[in-house]
Amino acid sequence: MTDKKIELRLIDVLDGRSRDVDPDWAEFISVSFKEHGQLTPIDVVQRDKRFELVTGAHRLAAAKLCKWKEIDARVLSPELGENPHELRRREILENLARLDFNALERCEALFDLKRIYETLHPDTKHGGKRGNQHIGGQKRQVAIFSFCQNASEKTGLSDRSIRLAITIYNALSPATRERLKNTKFAEKQSDLKLLGECKPDEQDKILNILFAEEPEAGTVGDAIALVRTGKAERPTEKIYKSILDKLPRLPLTNRREIYRSNKAEIMALADEEGWFNGR
Repeated sequence: MTDKKIELRLIDVLDGRSRDVDPDWAEFISVSFKEHGQLTPIDVVQRDKRFELVTGAHRLAAAKLCKWKEIDARVLSPELGENPHELRRREILENLARLDFNALERCEALFDLKRIYETLHPDTKHGGKRGNQHIGGQKRQVAIFSFCQNASEKTGLSDRSIRLAITIYNALSPATRERLKNTKFAEKQSDLKLLGECKPDEQDKILNILFAEEPEAGTVGDAIALVRTGKAERPTEKIYKSILDKLPRLPLTNRREIYRSNKAEIMALADEEGWFNGR
């Protein structure tokens, strides 16, 4: 691995990168380049007399915006250059560390990282008692744990968040993933989780509602209700369900404070329905 300056015209950016260049982010980096210079080199591998970009697409784009002729680069070892899975892994890890992914992009990156991990460690992919369709067999669970531990160390994300992101991405149909790209519904993981809990045909109907010229629902939750019941939940219904779900989880002292603050109404209802008759 060596560091050197490389002419921009000699660097190739191949198709199929994990993330396209964001022009706004590249422009932001170009301003930083003009003020502070390039602090971190890009990573490349040498291909004959040219170089293939591995990581640093936004820095490369920023250098072009600055009208630079050369850029600081780290030329990776030839062994790495012969392993496309390792190069892809490096790109994904750098993106996870440097870029502000939306929820869908983060799920996709972690899913790809897991797939690459299994390719680089084929002994972790199969084997052991089969288990069910969701958790796999015993050896499969060891493999998933091994990957999550490795990914957690590399990305700084928790084991739980990595597992959840991969589960969500698996649950979304390929068509749903494609339709969600560059939309506001790709921003929140909670929306993706709700969609992932629906069958593929339901996902399609839900997105048809959300992406209609005049949407009948503005949220994923409302669109799901519309598909399943024919009507969206009213705001008061959402609050009611939330209270029913969360009230029993509160400590007794908190619940009693709520009862006391509504004592008159509770006592009136008890009297009306005869709760204490016959005691």
